[in-house]
Amino acid sequence: MKTAFITGATSGIGYEMAKQLSTKGYQLVITGRNQEKLEQVSNEIPNIVKTLAYDLSIESDVKGLINELDFIDLEFEVAINNAGFGLYGQQIELGVSAIQKMLNVNISAVVELTHYFAERMADQGHGHIMNVASTAAYQPQPLMSAYAASKAFVSSFTEGMAIEMKGTGVSLTVLSPGRTKTNFFVQDGKDLSSGGTFSVEKRASAASVASIGLKAMFDKKIREITLFENKFFVFLNRLLPRDWVLKIYTDAMKKI
Repeated sequence: MKTAFITGATSGIGYEMAKQLSTKGYQLVITGRNQEKLEQVSNEIPNIVKTLAYDLSIESDVKGLINELDFIDLEFEVAINNAGFGLYGQQIELGVSAIQKMLNVNISAVVELTHYFAERMADQGHGHIMNVASTAAYQPQPLMSAYAASKAFVSSFTEGMAIEMKGTGVSLTVLSPGRTKTNFFVQDGKDLSSGGTFSVEKRASAASVASIGLKAMFDKKIREITLFENKFFVFLNRLLPRDWVLKIYTDAMKKI
């Protein structure tokens, strides 16, 4: 039985990817911050063979996770770096500490785990790595400035490594979802959306996003932007003057 590793597997897109890989016959090693939630997911999804409770915003936890993975004597065919979160608001009001924790999860942990699995899979001669970015990667987003920049990093980093790993048997894919029905928009227990651009009815299901991402990964696509609407807006960003793009996204973010 093939093995897949997934971060942020207790909810949203990561949870749906775990479900879908399980039905494809994969055994799963999953990680998240909350051991209780990990155990709950283990009761809901078959074929979970290991749960690892680590907080990826803490550097020592990332090191601990990698050390524990070293002792798991399984051949990983799939590694998905799905864990990530965003902070909404003025950069100077959010605070450096909160921003740094987000960057640790969205960038540092992704880099370290991608590096780790790329080496491990290259040694075995095969494997698939997926890093989850966002359509926010393709333009600045005022009021989520650091988040959008972090996802731009993930997109660029993954595409670059995908080329570097050619010939090793290891493929890398960056998945960029748009608005999705997850806990992403929940902050301090409340959904931030007030019926604007990011309202619930305009969000794609996490299951559909997971399905699109997994297909792209197994097809060895370097990048996948989910759904035609998102592809269109990313393409449009390349044509419009930069100041227009900034105004459009500033207005959209103010109406979140």
